Amino acid sequence: MRAAEEPAREGHRTGALAKRLEDPRQVELARWQLDAVATWAGGGDGPAYRGTLEIFTGGGKSLIALESIRRAALLEPQLHVAIVVPTLALARQWHDVVLRHTALDPRDVGRLDGEHKDDLQSKRILISVLNTAAERLPELAAAAASPLMLIVDECHRAGAPRFSRVLETKAPFRLGLSATAERDDVDEQGLPIQYDDHILGEKLGPLVYRFDLRAARKVGWLPEYTVHHHGVELTSEERRRYEQLTRRIDDLSERLDDLGMPSSLARQASGRPGEMGALARSYVGTVAQRKDLLYRAGERARVVAEVLCSLVDRADTPRALLFHERIDEAVDLHRRLTDAGLGFPIGLEHSGLPEAQRRDALARFTQGSTPVLVSVKSLIEGIDVPDADVGISVASSSSVRQRVQALGRVLRRRFDGGSKHAEMHIIYVHDTVDEAIYAKEDWSDLTGEAVNRYRLWRGGAVAPEERHGPPRTPRPTEDQFWEGLGRKVPPEPVLWTPDLPVSEWSLDSRGSVTTVTGTLVANAQDAGRRVALIKSGGGRFRISSRHRLIVVPDFEGGQTRAWLVGRLEEPFQLAASVDSETQSSALADEPEPGAPYSGPNDRKGGSYHLRQKGGGLIERRVAGGREWAAVDPSDGPAELVDNAVRLLHAWRRTGESGLQFHLNAAGDAYYVSGGQIRFLARVPGGFAWPG
Repeated sequence: MRAAEEPAREGHRTGALAKRLEDPRQVELARWQLDAVATWAGGGDGPAYRGTLEIFTGGGKSLIALESIRRAALLEPQLHVAIVVPTLALARQWHDVVLRHTALDPRDVGRLDGEHKDDLQSKRILISVLNTAAERLPELAAAAASPLMLIVDECHRAGAPRFSRVLETKAPFRLGLSATAERDDVDEQGLPIQYDDHILGEKLGPLVYRFDLRAARKVGWLPEYTVHHHGVELTSEERRRYEQLTRRIDDLSERLDDLGMPSSLARQASGRPGEMGALARSYVGTVAQRKDLLYRAGERARVVAEVLCSLVDRADTPRALLFHERIDEAVDLHRRLTDAGLGFPIGLEHSGLPEAQRRDALARFTQGSTPVLVSVKSLIEGIDVPDADVGISVASSSSVRQRVQALGRVLRRRFDGGSKHAEMHIIYVHDTVDEAIYAKEDWSDLTGEAVNRYRLWRGGAVAPEERHGPPRTPRPTEDQFWEGLGRKVPPEPVLWTPDLPVSEWSLDSRGSVTTVTGTLVANAQDAGRRVALIKSGGGRFRISSRHRLIVVPDFEGGQTRAWLVGRLEEPFQLAASVDSETQSSALADEPEPGAPYSGPNDRKGGSYHLRQKGGGLIERRVAGGREWAAVDPSDGPAELVDNAVRLLHAWRRTGESGLQFHLNAAGDAYYVSGGQIRFLARVPGGFAWPG
């Protein structure tokens, strides 16, 4: 449905659902909230009544969603609505919001989760928990006769493979909601997937409206607040272990790089067989060990206790939410704080507790009888705790998204006319990778320069040292750098000062541009020539996400620098993979060695190297070293030895020096040169490897 269909609404303004959503108890929306609804209804640049809204925590996502439902119900009076949320606690909250702010009969509002089994035929609005919705909602929607609106709250959660089936729910009206919609997913080449290209953007609709922390601050939506950053030190034993793990990580990263696999793709490569898979698993495991060490740093709990004690002396004891990354650490922190005898009750809330116990903990916190509540990430997303005025991030991942979500828990404004001054305390481990988040984001720009306070707690000190700024200086953003150049690439390479882009590519010695795993780029544009300004023999380079800038890292004099060398006119496109079953019979006549090759271009027969020494060798890597294909009849089956001899002869005819080639399922060997796939030889069955 597009905006052009607008006149069709006039005949449906008395639709039953829309009328029941027009209730005096409904909160009047702010102008920006109405703009968000209008943008979604208009569809932005895409279909109307589809799209995702990124709304900062405390921005009233549920009230915006109710107004979106009302707009859709004007068009479809018999509209039914499925609201999908990640947790039971959030489902209960949505149920309360719908009944409080509409005139719907409670019998019209159902639930679908482990405790409730309502459907879309008997209920006008069905609120479902994500894991149950992924299993049952598509079928319930198919069985319903009325048109459906699908709302997915905290929609970034639905992008996980085990939950994404919920996106297949048949619904002409679709709305995604999240404070931080972007996920950290990458494609099979290890490249970041932007939201609009992700399954979330494809199924729910693209991001059509953003109201982030900066925007909320600028329009005065937030209460007054202060952000305190507390650096803590490792003990001598923790430091020894940390440095040991870091050396191991660096070593594994170098070994992976030698095999052509950047460490950023280690998680994807961990399922592979052989040496590469083993190294990738070791790398991922060692990084996890270091992260565990930092999460469990002993000084975290001590400094948290010091911060909590400083709150007790205030006239009105604040209500403090403590966030940890994992349940075990949260339980241990709760025990240590309780044993410390701080003089006030401390509650505990996490997904491993019985539901009744979790509800009781939240109720006591809301009432003020338990002024401190220790929780895990589950409370960061969605749950409305407007009375919390102090947040303590005891431990957090390196995700800026998660840090912003935790901050949003205590920056919820009050609507009762009262004032509020919120505090956020962030604990990080000094002089470790825990500080890296400060280089990823300019926190002064994000939160407002005047609100940040920086301190460093020396081991065992009863008071911190005041610091004048963050532990690391944030680099300029890509936008800032690009604007500084007047949005033009200079004729000569320029030193790149922002963070290195994530998207990594490779230029080989023959001028071909590929992914780091070897897939050919079909539209290399001028990238090869520009990269060669810094790396004449080829090598790795990066492409920035916002402006497609070509950035070449260069290691010289013990330092890694990077250079801006050019800009792509359009995004890279990978050469289409040709199906071996449909193409294997297309080459009845064998092409000349070095001639353009149309496929198949799979690598099911493996990848190999041709070396000059000894008159020519076919080499492959194996666990612990290398081995060479047999060229002597006494070393293997005659047809496989003939394959090796024939391929070496074909190689000499191409005039190419040592190169890498691939063997496809059709038995053809091919290579890439000059940005084009080229035929080498037909070698069905491959080669013999005498060891």
